[in-house]
Amino acid sequence: MRCRLVGSVLVGLACAPAGQDRPIASAKKAAPAPEPQSPDTMLFVTADGYQVWFAEGRWAKDSAGDQCYERSVEVRKGTTKIKVPLFFTNRPPRQDNPGSLRGELMFDCRVMAIYRIDLATGRPTKVADR
Repeated sequence: MRCRLVGSVLVGLACAPAGQDRPIASAKKAAPAPEPQSPDTMLFVTADGYQVWFAEGRWAKDSAGDQCYERSVEVRKGTTKIKVPLFFTNRPPRQDNPGSLRGELMFDCRVMAIYRIDLATGRPTKVADR
C-alpha cells in the first residue's frame, strides 16, 4: 500500500503544470539590435568608375560584450556587382592604387588582417595579419 501511495505522489508531481511547484529558469537570449534601415551604402567612386559599397552585414560582439555591425563590401560598375567574398568590416576600405582597394577584415569587432582587394574581380589577397 505504501508503494502505491509514493508512486501516486510522484506521478502527480511529474504531471503538475510547469512553473506551479518550482520555478524554471528562462533561457531567452537578448534580441540583437535591428539592422540599419538602408543596408547598401555607397562609399566612393574611383577615377575608373568603380563604385565601392557597403552591403548587408552582421551583428558581432567583442570580448567585452560590446556590439558592432560588420558589413560586406561590394564593387559595382555599370550593371555588374561583385561581392568581395567572406570580407566583413566596419571600416570603409580605401583606394590603394588605381586597380585595388585596401581594407581591414574584421571578426568579432576587431581587425584580423589587412587585405588588398582587386577592383576588377573582387578577389581579396592578404597583405598582413593584425
